[in-house]
Amino acid sequence: MANYSHAGDHTILQNVSPLATFLKLTSLGFIIGVGVVGNLLISILLVKDKSLHRAPYYFLLDLCASDILRSAICFPFVFTSVKNGSAWTYGTLTCKVIAFLGVLSCFHTAFMLFCVSVTCCLKFHYFCQVFFSCSLFIQSYYFSYE
Repeated sequence: MANYSHAGDHTILQNVSPLATFLKLTSLGFIIGVGVVGNLLISILLVKDKSLHRAPYYFLLDLCASDILRSAICFPFVFTSVKNGSAWTYGTLTCKVIAFLGVLSCFHTAFMLFCVSVTCCLKFHYFCQVFFSCSLFIQSYYFSYE
């Protein structure tokens, strides 16, 4: 059983109305633009404001950098693929690299949000018990190798 990318008949994917293609390209362009500009503005704010130079905001800065890279690297390939009638014209290796970067970015986002929640939890629970500290260590170790 072949994937659509390896199937001999591409008529299902290429017979999309021009209006649907226009709406997809418009929404993808909007996502790319907002993703790059919005995360860049937040990054500039986090770097310039000295009161935000604390652990949760460093994680947020890392999250912004990851989102900028995903919006600037992965989404343009998807944009071009949709523009070409959902046909991938870059080859198998590029497909695997872009898919890897997309999945890596998603797991990185989940891990950074976990780190932000742990730092906020530790902030409000200043005095941690041994069990709580061990469970946080085990969870972070588990998520880093998941």
